[in-house]
Amino acid sequence: MFAHDGAQPIAATAATDSPKVIRVDSKLQFQDVPSASSSSSSDESLSRSRSAKIITMRMVAQRVANGETLIIYENKVYNATPFLKCHPGGELVVKHMAGCDATDEINGLHPRWVIEERLPRFLLANLAADDDASSSSSEGEAAEEEALRVKQNTRAAYRRLEKKIRDAGLFETNLWYYGAHLVQYAVFVTIAVGGVCYGTSWWHYMISAVFMGAFWQQSAFAAHDAGHNGITHIREWDENIGLILGNFCGGLSLGWWKKSHYVHHIVTNHLEHDPDIQHLPFFAVSKRFIKGVYSTYYNKYLVFGNVSKVMIPFQHLYYYLILGFGRFLLYFLGWSFVLTEPGYRRRKAEIAGLTFYFCWLTALVSALPTWQTRTAWVFVSHMSTIFLHIQINLSHFAMSTEDLGKDEPFPAKMLRTTMDVDCPWWLDWFHGGLQYQAIHHLFPRVPRHNLRKCIPFVREFAQEAGFTYHMYKFGTANGQVWNVMKEVGEHVALLAKVAHAEASGHSHQKSL
Repeated sequence: MFAHDGAQPIAATAATDSPKVIRVDSKLQFQDVPSASSSSSSDESLSRSRSAKIITMRMVAQRVANGETLIIYENKVYNATPFLKCHPGGELVVKHMAGCDATDEINGLHPRWVIEERLPRFLLANLAADDDASSSSSEGEAAEEEALRVKQNTRAAYRRLEKKIRDAGLFETNLWYYGAHLVQYAVFVTIAVGGVCYGTSWWHYMISAVFMGAFWQQSAFAAHDAGHNGITHIREWDENIGLILGNFCGGLSLGWWKKSHYVHHIVTNHLEHDPDIQHLPFFAVSKRFIKGVYSTYYNKYLVFGNVSKVMIPFQHLYYYLILGFGRFLLYFLGWSFVLTEPGYRRRKAEIAGLTFYFCWLTALVSALPTWQTRTAWVFVSHMSTIFLHIQINLSHFAMSTEDLGKDEPFPAKMLRTTMDVDCPWWLDWFHGGLQYQAIHHLFPRVPRHNLRKCIPFVREFAQEAGFTYHMYKFGTANGQVWNVMKEVGEHVALLAKVAHAEASGHSHQKSL
């Protein structure tokens, strides 16, 4: 899937404004599509033609194999290679769609102005059917036609779903919602700082720590929205909001989050590509990790080594404990990104934000009376954000990690790899609205305060398209994740026992 080196098996057709397709030569040069009024002479046709150029799927695959990043949108091929270094979410997001029809992904993750103004700058040619398609077997043709029919039907249903949600006004942001949350953040910070500065007992300090953790958790939800350009829908404004909430207030790198999170949205739950499920040696959500996988995100092999063999059998027991320390890991990942990411354009702003955060946090902790109190405050405040980490993992760890190939429709993949978590409406504020991860993955630009309202539309779509829409109660979802962790752990333990038994048998035979 990464930098795809094979042709996508979809029988694409030329655009309707190209009435005839001529053979493309073997040198991967484009030829023009003759106009309807041209004579039978191909040379004369070419000289008169002013139509768009064409390219076949075979040519797309060859050029992708040679290192170019070509993507398909609405039966047109775009060369995204010059834009890779400039993409806000990093070049991997684009590379994962190389050689693929990325229509649904582009529509879902980008505002209209990007599609209408920025994308046309990279137009390469219209997409045409391969010339030698007729030479394939009848069974192959039938399979391709069926795959194309399924994808077209799914896309049509997905577009109807998108129109219903847009017509209902659910893509629009209610700024009063974010205004209310700003008040909430101010209250939490006031209690946290006041407890440190004016507290006289240990429980004053611990309440302060809990409210600081609540502030970090809640503000992270808004930083997430800003990272998706889902608050003001103006990229510069949302980016600055994300920097303030993420870096200056939370000590987390917005740039690192974008690079990781955007890839996660494209290749959700893919063992080799999705960094959100690559947590060796601490966690393994699939037995396939035991053989080791190559991570295209970290650009290295994730080896199932001795540490993994010791820890994974017990992962279901320490799962929540490790998540409690998740914020410390995010600090490390954020600093690593801003200090080492090549050519990152907002490096200085992010370093300033992270430095400011650790300065004010150090000053606040220093105001506590004893080192024991300071240590307890740091751990309680940071571990109070555990529910954020639980929720992030909850929607994916128990879901499918199978790779169904490039032909799987985007909405089908999102519903297969993601679950929603059901809760009473009055708890939406606590979960940040992002307990509806399946809906969020289908429509990342829908503001989270509207995700609950999308549920009936998504249920109707899933029934129409023949997909399963997974929604479980919070306790049930945690139980499913725990069972997956336990099952993988038990499998690793069993393999260790077998290996030990075999080793003992060999030793016994040698002794005889």
